[in-house]
Amino acid sequence: MICVPNVELSGSNLLITLAIILIILEGLSVVSKGVEAFKKLTGRDERAKEVAEIKERLSNIEVWQIAVNTRLEKGNHRFEEGHKDTTEILKTLHRIVQHLQSGNDNDKLQQTDEKLYDYLLNRGVRREDLE
Repeated sequence: MICVPNVELSGSNLLITLAIILIILEGLSVVSKGVEAFKKLTGRDERAKEVAEIKERLSNIEVWQIAVNTRLEKGNHRFEEGHKDTTEILKTLHRIVQHLQSGNDNDKLQQTDEKLYDYLLNRGVRREDLE
């Protein structure tokens, strides 16, 4: 017999008390598991937020990359156009040097001048800038 002040625990009273204690402990266990489950659910929301943030950053990077590629393509186009201009000017300069060296071929020099003039007009150079 267990002796507790002012309480006598014997036989069936002891079994009832132990059953109540076990029920209370089981209830605490259920509450603990419920808290863990809630934490897991909350953790998933945090993970979902992290995934959403990562996707947003990735989207921003993709938009930035498209903008950079567009600028590079424009720059490449300008470079190619500048190369064409330089090539045409160098051809003309070569013809002028040939004319100065030989003193001949005025017709060829006139044709080169006309080709350069037309080329520059087609490139958007104003007539008044050429004269």
